[in-house]
This record gives sequence, structure tokens and C-alpha cells, in this order.
Amino acid sequence: MYNVCGAIAKAENEKVLADLETEREAKEETQEDLKKEADSRKEAEKKVKASEAEISEIKEAKEKADTENKKIAKDVEKTAADLTKAKKEADKLKSDIEKEKEAAAEAMAELQEAKDRAEKAEADLAAEVARAEALQAEAEDVKARASIKVAELEKEQEAAVANQVVKGKRGSTVEATGEPQVPTWSTGLMKCCAKPGGVGLCVKGFLCPCLILGKMNASLKLDGSAPCPGGCPGGCCLGCVCAPCYMCKAAPIIAQSAGRDEKKFKACLCAACCPCCYITQVQRELLIVKDGGGETSPKAEAPLQETMGEGGEGGEEAMGAKKSSTVVAAEPGASKWSTGLLKCCSQPGGVGLCVKSMCCPCLITGKLNGYLQEQGSPGCAGGCKGGCCLGCCCMPCFMRKAGPAVASLAGKEEGKCRACMCGVCCPCCYLGQVYRESLILTEG
Repeated sequence: MYNVCGAIAKAENEKVLADLETEREAKEETQEDLKKEADSRKEAEKKVKASEAEISEIKEAKEKADTENKKIAKDVEKTAADLTKAKKEADKLKSDIEKEKEAAAEAMAELQEAKDRAEKAEADLAAEVARAEALQAEAEDVKARASIKVAELEKEQEAAVANQVVKGKRGSTVEATGEPQVPTWSTGLMKCCAKPGGVGLCVKGFLCPCLILGKMNASLKLDGSAPCPGGCPGGCCLGCVCAPCYMCKAAPIIAQSAGRDEKKFKACLCAACCPCCYITQVQRELLIVKDGGGETSPKAEAPLQETMGEGGEGGEEAMGAKKSSTVVAAEPGASKWSTGLLKCCSQPGGVGLCVKSMCCPCLITGKLNGYLQEQGSPGCAGGCKGGCCLGCCCMPCFMRKAGPAVASLAGKEEGKCRACMCGVCCPCCYLGQVYRESLILTEG
């Protein structure tokens, strides 16, 4: 029994030992599996870490690529904007070049026109120089003949004085008292309506002495002895500012050209006390000198000086050539207009035109501007209405354009300065004169 129990216990012990060995082997296998699993897990972790590193690198590369793509996109957009802007600038530059080409063409045309005008001006200047040289030669010739004439008159005067002395010695009733007393001027100071000049010169002297001073200065300018520079405009403006100072220089010169003597103090005093009468007296003497003696001289011989009328006197005739040894002078009273400035009731127009120009000159300026607009050279914009409103607002400015325009249509010449001064001094008379000329042109 004990043997059986021992055998059973031994068998059970052996079984337990076998089970323990089996468990130990299983545990060893399990440990090996766990070790393998730990190794594989470590390898997996390494792979995971490597994968995460690769993923982070890929992510960084992707972010960098996205950043570069965005930058490239911005650069592309900026480049496209720059290209658009460059295209616009190119189009603008192209249009500017076209405009510059057109401007250059216009400038070339203007330059050609300026060149043509310059050539024409040079030709005109050469003609004027030749004309001035011819006039200077003629003036020198006239001066030479005048000096010869003065010498002959002095000899005749000396011979007359000698004859009077001889007759006195022989008991004649005539006594020689030295040189005969000759008055300074051919006409008296109060002879306002004396010839040449007459009533017209008298009225000008009282109403508009600046015109007389202008003509006087223009005539003296030919001899180089004008008191004021600028010819007719200079005498008209500067001479009228201080008439005594002007006449203090002009009167002795004119008296000397007439073979007489006038003191500067006397001239200044007369011009201060009675300017209008004295100016007309000196102007009459100048006309007599021009006319070679005029109506008041008993010996009307060749004139001492040709008239170069600046203001309408002797315009075309003064340019005439010499005929043998006689110089043909211009008529002192020749006018630019078909009717006189003070012929207010002349035809066409008559008394009605005179009344309109005095009472309502706007009607005349309107009609005159309408006529000039038809001819292509209006004085004001707007035709008849413009002339009626604008022309009457500033008569001198309107007449400064209208007067020369009508004179040009009539084949004559009128200075702008003279037209403006007439529009200032006697606007109604001058307006009527110019409008009468337009009526004459209209009637053909």
C-alpha cells in the first residue's frame, strides 16, 4: 500500500515535474517570443521614428514648396501687373511719339512759314533800305539846291542894300537903314483860318492838336531834326504832353528852314500862352516850306523838301522820280480817305450819318463790323451785334482794327496808331469818315 501510494506519489511527482518542465519550456519559448516581439517592437519603433522623420521632412519640404509656390504665384502676378503697366506705358509712349511727330511736322511747317516771312522781310528791308538811300540822296540834293538858293537870296539882298545906300548918297528920297525887317512867320498868329490849312487846320489845332504835332514831328524826322523820337506817334504822344517844351525846339527849326529866325524863349512863351494858335501858325509855315512858298508867297518855286506824309499827306507822290531838274512834291492836303475827317455831312450818308454817329454811334459800329465780317476781317466777334455792343464800349480799340481794315479794302493804308488816336480825340467824326468809305466801297 505504501508502495502503491509511493508509486502514485512518484508518478504524480514525475507528472508535476514534466508539467513544470513543459511550463518552463513554454515560458522560455514565451520569453524568446517576448524578446523577439520586443526586438520587432524596437525595430517597428525605429521604423516609426524613421517614418515620422521622413514625414516631417516631407511636410517641411511640402511647406517649403507651398511657400515657394505662393512666392512664385505672387511673382507671376507682379510680373503680369508689370507687363500690363509696361504695355500701357508702351501704348502711351507710342501715342506721345505720334503726337511729337505731329507737333514736329507742325513746327516744321511753322518754321518754313517763318523762314518765308523772314525772307520776305529781308526783301522788304532791302527795298526799304534802297528807298531810304534814294530819299537820302534826294534830300541831300534838295539841301544843296536850297543852300544855293539861300546864297542867291543873300546876294540879292546885299545888292538891294547896296543900291539903297548908293541912292541915299545921290540924294534919293530912299534912305538905306540896313537889312530889311522880315517877319518871323508868313501868316499871323491870329490868322487861324489862313491858307494853307484853312479852317480844317484851325479845327484840328483846337480840338486835336496832337495830330498836328505828330505830322510836324514826322516831317522834321526826315531831316533828322525831330524834337521827339518815333516820328508821327512820338510827336503825337510826347509832344502833346508838354507843348511848350516841344515848340521850344520845333519852331526855331522850322523858322530856320524858312530862312527866318525864331527865339526859343519866344516860342516857349507863345506855346504856353496861346498853344493852339501858335501850333497852327508853325504848321502853316511848315506847309509853306514844303510847298515851296505856297499861296502866301509871291515866288512859288521848287519846294525845299519832298513831303513824306505820315498820316496821309503826300504818300504816293513823294515817291515819284525826278523829272529833269524839278522835284515833284506831294500835295500837302492829300488824304487817305475819300471824304475828310470834318466833312460830317458828306455823301454818302449825309446829315443822317452825322446825327447817328453823334447820338447813337453803336448803330454805326454794328453796321461797320457787319460789313467787315462779310469781308473776312471783323473788328469784333459777333458781327453786327458784336460791333454794336463791344465796338461802342471801347471806340479807340475798335477803330484801331476797323480803320486800317477799311483802308486796306479801299487799296489805301492807315496806321493803327493814327486810327487809335483819331478814335480817342474825335471818335464820332472818325467813325463817320470810315463808315462813309465802307459805303463808297459797297456802292462800287
